[in-house]
Amino acid sequence: MMRALLLIPLLVVPVVHGITLHIYIYGQGVNAFLYVNGSFLSVSRNDTVEVPNGTVQLFVNSFDPSSKVFINGVQTDNLTFLPWRVNNINITSEPTYYFLEIKVVGPGHVVVRFENSSQVETNETLKIKVVAGTILTIVGVPNSGYSVNWSGGLSGSQIWYIVYNNANLTAQFVKSSVVKTTNVGLSFSGIGLLAVIGGVYWFTRRR
Repeated sequence: MMRALLLIPLLVVPVVHGITLHIYIYGQGVNAFLYVNGSFLSVSRNDTVEVPNGTVQLFVNSFDPSSKVFINGVQTDNLTFLPWRVNNINITSEPTYYFLEIKVVGPGHVVVRFENSSQVETNETLKIKVVAGTILTIVGVPNSGYSVNWSGGLSGSQIWYIVYNNANLTAQFVKSSVVKTTNVGLSFSGIGLLAVIGGVYWFTRRR
């Protein structure tokens, strides 16, 4: 009977001096910080660490401010826990996606170029799904005698569009009233060469 009574405290209160904590990170651009006994421990990849048997605070920092962070399936960027109760930590970073709908009106088409150099074209309506913060290069290609007008006050045949929410963009191709002119461009290297030749000629004439 005495032996059974002596075993009861061991079963109720876990006496552990060090706890093994497994941390798994899914996604990119995430750093985790463990605050234990007044000091920080940084974790940026899957790792196993030893922590004291006490309260642990976990803080997760994502380099992408638009991403969603989950800790053990709950959307949060911080967690306070006891490691002898929770010794597996799963950190997941999921990017936020938005839709951009591009509508083409009139005789022409639109080319959408992505950051990885791939592209798509449309002469009707196109709906694309991209990660928040994506920079798109959008080119309006009108038929002969037409020019492009963009919604939202954008101008130019080529625009750069940053996707930060669900949005709509219209490219309207209209009859062009602008007479095309030919501009002669001079490079800075060409101007420098002309300056050198002129200087040599001036110096020779003086002599």
